[in-house]
Amino acid sequence: MKNTKRYLSIFLALALAAPVFTGCDNGLDEYKSGETIAPPSDKFKAEIQFVSRLTDGALAGSDADYAAIDNYMVNTLEGRGKSWLTVLDRADGANQPKTMQTALNTKRWTAFAFNRIANKSSYQGSMLYFNGPTTEVKGTPSGSGCYVTGFAPTLNGTRTDKDEDGNVTGTTNVSFAISFNTARFENADQINAFGGKNGVLSGLHYKKQNLLMIGTVKNDLLGALQSAAANTNEAIQVREIVKGPAYTIFMLADSRFWGYVDVASTSLGNGIEAYGIHVMW
Repeated sequence: MKNTKRYLSIFLALALAAPVFTGCDNGLDEYKSGETIAPPSDKFKAEIQFVSRLTDGALAGSDADYAAIDNYMVNTLEGRGKSWLTVLDRADGANQPKTMQTALNTKRWTAFAFNRIANKSSYQGSMLYFNGPTTEVKGTPSGSGCYVTGFAPTLNGTRTDKDEDGNVTGTTNVSFAISFNTARFENADQINAFGGKNGVLSGLHYKKQNLLMIGTVKNDLLGALQSAAANTNEAIQVREIVKGPAYTIFMLADSRFWGYVDVASTSLGNGIEAYGIHVMW
């Protein structure tokens, strides 16, 4: 417990001690009313890692599971070298020292996307790993047992230029702060609270039309989530990324600002998969 408090104190201090730093202008921040917006293009791409079992269970249940996740983040992703945002779905609160040790090993900041308290001694949610400090991570309740967690990490992506024949002529690193959200939907009441003109999504979209959301939804509720988003604003789309045994990874975004490219899966063993989700803007 003392180690957990020490790790939490270190990372809370780091997260609150400095402002968010951004790189070049992304062109997504603000648009005047009626202004034409260029559609998303695979000329601009970035990857987000989403690690999950896509079941009702916790992500890691043994020392071997934690070791596999740590190895993936330290060696495969080279710490922060090949990643700017990694989500450990259902990391829960079971073993904070191990998840915080991974943060130390990768030299990354962390935040916890809370879902719900399972009982008096445990809670469910996802661990977020990102590369720079942030001033706020906010959870908004969406029905019972669901929180939409949002913050502004700094995206690291690439711009790829090609000639008329499609040959690559150059690549440029691109960096800017985005509005990112995540949630886990497991029943219809949570989705009803999320969508619609007076729902959680409407408020989030009003504040940041260029928000990007990647999370999970029970397989049989994906259609309901898609309808809820469309009823909020016709420009908002929910795309199925990966369908698992019980849950589906979804991407939600205003189609004027973000698009889906593809996903690649890496097995970490014992049913744990790391999904590299590529998005464009």
